[in-house]
Amino acid sequence: MNLPQQQVRSGLTLLILILLFVLEYPVLQAQSPKKSASDDNRNPAVKKQQDHALTSDAEQAIKKMEAAFQKAFDTGNAAKVASFWVPEGELIDANGLRLAGRPEIQRAYADYFTKNKGVKLQISIDSVRQIGENMAIEEGRTVVTVPRAVPDYSRYTATHMKRDGKWQTVSVKEEFVMPPTVPQDKLMDLEWLIGTWTVENEGVTLMTVYQWMPGKKFMQRTFTSKSGSKTQLIGRQIIGVDPLSEDIMSWTFNVDGSHAVGIWTPVDNGWAIESCGVTASGMLTSSNNIISKIDENGCRWQSVNRWANGDELPDALEVVSKRKK
Repeated sequence: MNLPQQQVRSGLTLLILILLFVLEYPVLQAQSPKKSASDDNRNPAVKKQQDHALTSDAEQAIKKMEAAFQKAFDTGNAAKVASFWVPEGELIDANGLRLAGRPEIQRAYADYFTKNKGVKLQISIDSVRQIGENMAIEEGRTVVTVPRAVPDYSRYTATHMKRDGKWQTVSVKEEFVMPPTVPQDKLMDLEWLIGTWTVENEGVTLMTVYQWMPGKKFMQRTFTSKSGSKTQLIGRQIIGVDPLSEDIMSWTFNVDGSHAVGIWTPVDNGWAIESCGVTASGMLTSSNNIISKIDENGCRWQSVNRWANGDELPDALEVVSKRKK
């Protein structure tokens, strides 16, 4: 299929068309950026990615503390578990029971471990917010599993304080939550993509193949280009449902060494994909990619709000691809 002429810029190169079709990270085309970002106008998605990379000392310390807490819990060491609290710390469990002071917390855990042999804990930290130099608020979720029993799911808020250079827990409040239903069915909303899709321009055929991986928990997407008799692999993408966030996510790996992660959000007649990535040269990139279903045999792709290395790039041209029958 030839793209309509109004959709194709004169002199469109193979590289630009390939990357426009892949749409998993913005690239520096042979164009000038719209503007250069400063501290005041830097793209929020790029800044978020950089901020995440520059994890605070408090967050690193608390993550290590939670890993050690989980190890102590899994081994049934009540004294070690209680030692993470300050002496006057408190725990309000999911049943509303308040335990005041480290000794009481230790006794409660010792009794619990005695009655629940083989209990295991999983901790998922959602956020760590530092307040000043010596205080931090942590929020997260836990799953407690006991052999031959239904797992307990909880959400918690913990207050930590830094004393004598060491982070310790002041207070923890837990609450039960409903067991998550891993929404693998969400991925079925993308089943219409299964198959081979092509777009042709100036003698170059770009092909993307969607196929289920064994078990239908993940979908694999493969990108290739063909010019004459030469076929070249561009990259691969894995699409699936993240059990923690329950979002559809994609992980893209390209042969040039670049990679990207995308979060898929349903929109009218399609999906919006918020993507952040890194080029092979180490530049941070971000974009919002939109896929719209035309019918069972056609779809549109476009990449907007594109940034690379802190510079804003023009929106990419729309690409229409057709299902190969």
